[in-house]
Amino acid sequence: MATTPTKTHPKSAIPQLSYDCRRKIYRAQVVAMHAYIYSLGENPEDTPLYMPYIFSYIHDDIEAIDNELISLGLFDDAMGERPRKPDAK
Repeated sequence: MATTPTKTHPKSAIPQLSYDCRRKIYRAQVVAMHAYIYSLGENPEDTPLYMPYIFSYIHDDIEAIDNELISLGLFDDAMGERPRKPDAK
């Protein structure tokens, strides 16, 4: 979504995800894919003890992504809501 700034569209006017947010999206995607592939070869009764930690790790990344999207106001049009702050419930 990176664009070249012009006089009509300065860089600050276009909301963009941070590099950290993009990294978290990719990391959550890869971790979820590897957990799924690993679970295909495992017996359901032999679930590893670290699996809840993996899901917690993915949850934390997705929560951080959600907070950044809310703070940029990128969810407001899709949800039909007025602008809100990331810590608002």
